[in-house]
Amino acid sequence: MCSNQSPMKAIQHLGSCKPQHAPWVFASSVQESTLQRKHGPFQSWAFPVSCCFFAHARSRLNTRLCTGKMGSSESKLGEDSGTNLAGELFLYDETYGYAAFEALERGNGCKALVCIGGLTDGLLSLRYMPPLAKAAHSLGWRTIQPVLQSSYRGWGFASLAEDAVDLDRLLSFLKSQRGISQVVLLGSSTGCQDAVHFLKAGQQASMVQGIILQAPVSDREALLVETRTSEQEAALAEFQGLAAQMVAEGKGEELMPRAACQIMGPPHVITAYRFDSLTRRMADDDMFSSDLSDLELRQKLGHVSVPALLVSSADDEYIPSFVDKARLCERLGSAMAVGVTEAVQCLVLESGGHGVRSAEGQGQLLQGVEGFLRALDGETLKPLSWELPLSQQLRAKADRCTQRPLMVAIAGVPGSGKSRAAQILERLLGADCLHVPMDGFHLPLAQLQARPDAEAAVYRRGAVDTFDPKALEAKLLEVREGNPEVLLPQFDHAHGDPVPDALRFRADRHRIVLVEGLYLLHDKDGWEDIADVFDFRIFLDANLEECIARVKERNKVIPGYTVEEIEQRCEVVDRANAQVVQASARRADLQVAKQRLEVA
Repeated sequence: MCSNQSPMKAIQHLGSCKPQHAPWVFASSVQESTLQRKHGPFQSWAFPVSCCFFAHARSRLNTRLCTGKMGSSESKLGEDSGTNLAGELFLYDETYGYAAFEALERGNGCKALVCIGGLTDGLLSLRYMPPLAKAAHSLGWRTIQPVLQSSYRGWGFASLAEDAVDLDRLLSFLKSQRGISQVVLLGSSTGCQDAVHFLKAGQQASMVQGIILQAPVSDREALLVETRTSEQEAALAEFQGLAAQMVAEGKGEELMPRAACQIMGPPHVITAYRFDSLTRRMADDDMFSSDLSDLELRQKLGHVSVPALLVSSADDEYIPSFVDKARLCERLGSAMAVGVTEAVQCLVLESGGHGVRSAEGQGQLLQGVEGFLRALDGETLKPLSWELPLSQQLRAKADRCTQRPLMVAIAGVPGSGKSRAAQILERLLGADCLHVPMDGFHLPLAQLQARPDAEAAVYRRGAVDTFDPKALEAKLLEVREGNPEVLLPQFDHAHGDPVPDALRFRADRHRIVLVEGLYLLHDKDGWEDIADVFDFRIFLDANLEECIARVKERNKVIPGYTVEEIEQRCEVVDRANAQVVQASARRADLQVAKQRLEVA
């Protein structure tokens, strides 16, 4: 018997024990604590050495041992056995012996749902995993949960970067050894940070077709839920300062004092880096806090380019009562690049708490996950396509443009998706990208009304002669020439006029300036020199009839016009504008057509 081994060592030594040995049985029982209640209890579980087993999870409090019949998936667990699930345990890292569990029988499909637990989590910590695996299996998706370096008590030593390395090893193994080419990452609690970070740092991130964030909760705000004495608050602040100081001194991997570990919950060790990351505003782990601004959320989540399902519980005990959960989910989704395409779904469960323990909550969760996977399979939800490689190309160009900002133009006919593309690229490129819509250089309505042809000028607003190209060129040259600060106008659609000085370019912050509009590449009527201001010119080549139909639908909300009048104006004005714009496509460095990049 290997009964004296820890669960982690048991996994690591799977290959060294011989099949005739009896099943291993493990149990942990420790005093419950804050982090334990948040991230779920440790597990009592058992499996036979043949690797075909029932994984079993129970509370760390009042834990019972459980056994399974060696080499058989038909092991009988008692009626009070808790969560159990048959499946196969396998090593995905032979060097260090890290294992993963594939639920149910080993599948043949190429798609897998990869479940990532939170702090202290391990195999079957997610109590909804058994019904989830069955639901996913019915849709042709395999379900896999890995043990990471950060699993169980390893969370205090780990980081999101190290978890990304483990996930890379796992996904590489799944691709080469198990025939899996597409995955959806399901993160629970702090596992949500892992899923988000992997999309930015993972070498195998291209395998990820979507992410599910169950309980994307701020660890920093979770500390606000509990009532603390003034002494405890002072101690927390003191340790936050100590951790920040140690990180600044290059001692981030050193351990915090024991008292600091106890503040975080279980009596586990924690490094200065991890303590700082979990408790400091805008630190690596701080992705979902409600007090982050929209710009700060974009810095954290803007790179998410695959469809996402965000799931929160109305009764999550680790979200402060002052947080509007539905609104927070919407803000998180809007901050993602993929959120611009409406490929982010938000779901607030009626019950179940942080770990979705109630049957009602689990039912809602499964329904949401099933719908999400079906939408991915049916391509109703799609990852971004050309936008991601284009953002990488622009970033590389900006890195080479060291003396001034990279100037980028996005042009296209009305309804071609210029604003959408610019918003996506802005999120993918991050906080050092400034998005400048050309609409801010509309001539004011009063100026159009003062013309001799006032009625016609107002009706044709949006035509090439209803903008101020000289003002646009002058402002862009100020930006290009490296002025420390440049104020630019922005169009206010609510009032129908540009607002002066609404946008602010800062040379010390903005490395990329992304300008989008109809006539940026136009070579007549006073626009001739504007295209030369840009370092890189992009043209969105879209089907004209589809674009006109899109503009008609979009303009139906304009007050004071009937549907017939809107359609007539689109045919007369917008179609004429589109023909002018199409003629300028030849000046582009890059044309985007049919969702692929074409070099002009």
